[in-house]
Amino acid sequence: MLKTKLTQFGLLLSCCSLAFLLAGCSGGATVEVVPVSGVLMLRGKPLPNAEIKLVPMADGLDGNFVASGVSNAKGEFTLRLPGKDESGCCVCECKVLVVEGPIPGDRKDDEASIMKAANFLKSLKNRPIPKKYERLRSTPLTLTIAPNNPKIEIILE
Repeated sequence: MLKTKLTQFGLLLSCCSLAFLLAGCSGGATVEVVPVSGVLMLRGKPLPNAEIKLVPMADGLDGNFVASGVSNAKGEFTLRLPGKDESGCCVCECKVLVVEGPIPGDRKDDEASIMKAANFLKSLKNRPIPKKYERLRSTPLTLTIAPNNPKIEIILE
């Protein structure tokens, strides 16, 4: 009887340990997410068609928590988490990345498509985007997202 109780206890302990381990490895981190929108400026002017990414610096948050958005002609953007339709960004300190936005149209390798993409890039105002904002290692920008700051301003030098 004592042996049976010890075996049952051991089995229960093993199941609990496994469940704890799986929960810790599943990327199921919980964090508050709030709606965030804003404006992107470069040299005092709106920066259109740029992709903004806020990468959370909190422990346990992976790529599923990187909020991103693309600025419009006025530099305005709304951030969204991957796979979500509603606006959202994690409440934490984030590194800010800014890169060229998507090129509209077909992405073919033929000469006409390449010229169309090149002409589109040339037509964009307030360029170039400084390279230092492209990578986590080099970006000097950080923002602390809080529940009470749904509108942010990102100013690039």
